Amino acid sequence: MNDYSYEKGIAFIVEGATERVFYEEYLKKLCSERGMTIAKDEKSQENKYTICAENRSILVLINNVGSVSQMTNSATWFHRACVKEYSNIGWSVFLCYDTDAYNSDITKFHEGDWLRLRQSIESDAESIADLAAQADIEDVMLCDFQGVLAFLGLDNNTPMPKGRKGKVKIKQLFRRSDPACAYHEGERARALIQTLDIDLIEDTAPVPLSVIRKAVDFD
Repeated sequence: MNDYSYEKGIAFIVEGATERVFYEEYLKKLCSERGMTIAKDEKSQENKYTICAENRSILVLINNVGSVSQMTNSATWFHRACVKEYSNIGWSVFLCYDTDAYNSDITKFHEGDWLRLRQSIESDAESIADLAAQADIEDVMLCDFQGVLAFLGLDNNTPMPKGRKGKVKIKQLFRRSDPACAYHEGERARALIQTLDIDLIEDTAPVPLSVIRKAVDFD
């Protein structure tokens, strides 16, 4: 089934492709800091990664659901791709979403379908953590505003654009850098994400990224 004896599993359930890319890059930098390696299984139909340190390994799976409204259907994926496929390890689950999608605070995401999602997952998960805020992933990226400006070649005195959402602000910055240059989500945002100061983002982001740091540990 696999070539590793995993000690534990980490499952990310994310809204979209940009979130997946961001958390991939976050994990890469985190592993680099700790002398670990992370490799994607290109043969797998899942977004599957193995983190290694010496002879120990952690399995990471990322489920990109496409929109926050689809996240409540993720229990089936978790039980099939994570628990059933790797039944001998414990799982930490991260729900990564933007509460603005429902124009509601986080309490909304512990009711109804969301409550049923949590109840379905928690029977097979050692922990469930919310990486949630009234912010999109671009708001998180903009926590390293100077890094975004440097990537775009903009003066470091450039003011933060107006707008409620980070995505709108980043699009404005791209146009300011070059009217012919548009911001693209998903894989095409990777080059920008790779240049950002992840430590700064972790310290100032509106989501508790430090909980991932605790999960990526062999202790």
